[in-house]
Amino acid sequence: MAALPRRQGHPDNGPRRELLRLDLATCTPAEIADALHAVLERAGVSAEERVQLLAGALVVEALRPYWLPDRTPEEAHDALCLHDPDLAQVIEVIAPMLLGRAELREETADVLASIEALLGLSR
Repeated sequence: MAALPRRQGHPDNGPRRELLRLDLATCTPAEIADALHAVLERAGVSAEERVQLLAGALVVEALRPYWLPDRTPEEAHDALCLHDPDLAQVIEVIAPMLLGRAELREETADVLASIEALLGLSR
């Protein structure tokens, strides 16, 4: 992605400012992806966390049009299945993986806290 011109009198504000200055009406999805990558990298988000974040965003964005106030998650998923069965299949694979990883992180933190408590250590 070509660097956007900087305003006079302002220091280099980095990729976050660059992302904010993107003309979303005219830039390509690749340019948005490059800017988003730069923001996440600059923020110190690890590669694994980026995948988790973006996979979660995919799930949310796929279901957003179908998850209305009067629908359950199951009904939203059923509506997605009717509209885009291929995307629904991807969501069916990604969502449990995301949930499993989140639960594993919680369990790991709990185990570590218990071990530290047994050893008389504090965080």
